[in-house]
Amino acid sequence: MMSLITRLRQKYGAQFLRFFIVGVGATLLHWGVYVVLNRILGFTEEHPVALSCTYATGYIISFVANYIASLKWTFRTEGSVSKGLGFAFSHIVNFGMHMGLLNLFVLLGVGTLMADSLQYLTPWLVAMLPMLADPATLLPLPVFVIVVPINFLLVRFFLTRGDK
Repeated sequence: MMSLITRLRQKYGAQFLRFFIVGVGATLLHWGVYVVLNRILGFTEEHPVALSCTYATGYIISFVANYIASLKWTFRTEGSVSKGLGFAFSHIVNFGMHMGLLNLFVLLGVGTLMADSLQYLTPWLVAMLPMLADPATLLPLPVFVIVVPINFLLVRFFLTRGDK
């Protein structure tokens, strides 16, 4: 009997790989916009509202790129009003999870914990990449780890609905 994991990999493997590639690109775009805006504007973990604004800006920019790439390449389907609304709905849910977790992690000091841990465990890496010492820069990373798999299921549902 074929295991559930094997069946899922056979059915969605290539699609999930394309989703992963597009997702990594969209995530890097999101994170990049967030980091650059925070650097330019001087926002740190002491500015949670400002971090939420730069995070939202990065999210919106990556949302547009993600929609186009997901539709045309990841799921190889045609757009429609219904699919667009479904994609938007899934990303409204996704955005809520992103913002909720980001702000929870600010309150819990997760960014500081991560930055301190990196400084202690890999000082050579922090010396090479000083941005790793900035808690605000690191805050989105655990958010991405939690939210991306959930988003795959939501986006896949809405963009492939009605396809054969």
